[in-house]
Amino acid sequence: MKINFNPAYILLTCGLFLIASDAFSNENLVNDTIPRPSKKPSSEGYWGGLSLNLVSMAQFQGDLEDYDASFGAPDHLGMELDDISESWRVELNPFEHRQRFIGEYIAFTTGLGFDWWHVGIDDEHLLYFSEDEERVMSTFIGSDSLAISKNHLDAVYFRLPLLVSLRTSRKGDQGMHVEAGLVGGYRIWSQYKTKYKHGGIQTEQTVDAFPINPFQLHARFAVGFGNVSLLTEVSLLPFFEEIRSPEVHSLSLGLQFAFNGKQN
Repeated sequence: MKINFNPAYILLTCGLFLIASDAFSNENLVNDTIPRPSKKPSSEGYWGGLSLNLVSMAQFQGDLEDYDASFGAPDHLGMELDDISESWRVELNPFEHRQRFIGEYIAFTTGLGFDWWHVGIDDEHLLYFSEDEERVMSTFIGSDSLAISKNHLDAVYFRLPLLVSLRTSRKGDQGMHVEAGLVGGYRIWSQYKTKYKHGGIQTEQTVDAFPINPFQLHARFAVGFGNVSLLTEVSLLPFFEEIRSPEVHSLSLGLQFAFNGKQN
């Protein structure tokens, strides 16, 4: 899939600019010989933390004016989306910068994080990329042909958010909060792994070049109380690098646990 204009690049550039600007201003404050009031402690938001999510998919065809959308992955892919032990997303965000806009109550948030997607495939399908169809397809495997013990897709992304957060308390670990915006990401690792037994011989295969989209652009929304949020993300880019429609887009729903501490 060719992407001539990639919003993920813009998100990464803007976020890194905000972080660099903050670091530059802090250096100037330290080097300034004119006495200044003591600096406020950094504002803690809800990006920094850990989230555990259930993965799902949706299919989209057409454009914003004339489209057809449905939940779920194509049946021929055999994705196991109803079992959180088979399909899940884990998010770890170690770095965050929250820029106050109206006190502690309204602010802009950016940072850095990592996102690990694990999508299970059932024991009756083996995935491959069809050059003729220009899409991800599968081979149906009868129960008597192969005994499949491992069959899953994995992908890890490096991510950067641009979010707006609102809360009812000055302290980050108290009160209600809402956070929403966009998250861009770049894939740093992926694989499709299968392990099966045929004729008494066990075989394990790993495909590192499987066509999972190298870019992420997600719409993110979180609402919660204190350090715990109900989190959802919807992908604006297809999950696979495919030319033909319908496009498969990822969805996730889970809990976010922020790293907020006590704030004076």
